[in-house]
Amino acid sequence: MAGELLFPSAEWFRAAAKLLHADASVQAAAREFGAVTVGLIIEKGDGLREDFCAFTKLAPDREPALEFPDDDDELDELEPDYLVRAAHAVARRLVEAAMRGERNDPLAPILSREVKLRGDLARLVRFAGQHKGAGAGALPTLPTRTLR
Repeated sequence: MAGELLFPSAEWFRAAAKLLHADASVQAAAREFGAVTVGLIIEKGDGLREDFCAFTKLAPDREPALEFPDDDDELDELEPDYLVRAAHAVARRLVEAAMRGERNDPLAPILSREVKLRGDLARLVRFAGQHKGAGAGALPTLPTRTLR
């Protein structure tokens, strides 16, 4: 379909960040969580030819600052507070569920070890319970296609 953005891509993440930033529930959650930096590695495989890396600086009431490092070494140099790593098949499944409007527990893939996390898990667990569903309505509006 014309106009769809490919997941994962810098364009898709920029559009998703813009939609999420505009969501009032995300803004409320961001104010409570505070400033944080997050790195993401979507591992190659399952149609993705090379690792996809993203880094964002999140601060309350500010648009997310996004960067797309070339590899995980460059991402590590940015010293994110949280580093998330997932196989492409897992990331694609989670995004496709979000695109359908499914409200899944964002901690479940971390706790089941499908998604690896480096950072303060206890803080995320406390926070996630208080802001369940924040931003859930934003992503289904983003025209997305995924690699198969």
